[in-house]
Amino acid sequence: MADLDREAIRAVAQRIQRLSDEHWWALDPSCRLMANDAWVGPAGARFDAQVHAEQRELRDMLRQAVHSAHRRLATAQETP
Repeated sequence: MADLDREAIRAVAQRIQRLSDEHWWALDPSCRLMANDAWVGPAGARFDAQVHAEQRELRDMLRQAVHSAHRRLATAQETP
């Protein structure tokens, strides 16, 4: 986003926020199924741990992308 004007940066930040909102819950159905013991045993336990770790990683990445976009937008607004 190096050479974008404020309106372009605002549009990008809004798009990133929308994508984050759309994908925030992407792994919830799998996590809910695992919470209800949809898959048990050692393989189920591994999948449960993996899907929850993937959910945390996805949400961390989305959070970072939104934060970075908002920070860039704030910086662009401060400069003439």
